[in-house]
Amino acid sequence: MNLTTILFQAHSGWRYLVILVLVLALLKFLIGLLAKQQWSKLDRTLGTVTSIVIGIQWLLGLGLWALAPAAWFLNLGSVNFAEHIGTMTLALVAAQIASGRAKRAPSDAAKYRIAFIGFLIAGLLVALGVARITQVI
Repeated sequence: MNLTTILFQAHSGWRYLVILVLVLALLKFLIGLLAKQQWSKLDRTLGTVTSIVIGIQWLLGLGLWALAPAAWFLNLGSVNFAEHIGTMTLALVAAQIASGRAKRAPSDAAKYRIAFIGFLIAGLLVALGVARITQVI
């Protein structure tokens, strides 16, 4: 087993943690918004952890891209692969912006709204990126 295979398996497996954390964060932020809850340390931590989990996935993908032979990626289709990289980068940016802006928002309602919308965008971008690389759409 070589490093490329290890990175590929890590990247493939980590995606389930990304999905789980994103779903939990979205549910928590939506409940907080609808129930008009106070923004808590748990909410702040959940936003930070969600951004970190997405960031680790992005770094695993970057490492995979750097180490894998070019022919391997050509089998995936160069357009789909380029779209995957771009879409996942945008998902990471959306998550980072959502986390940072939510922390600085002036009210609890604004914090929940920003976090929910930002992580929803990140989640949709992740779904689109995965769909394109697996050629579902």
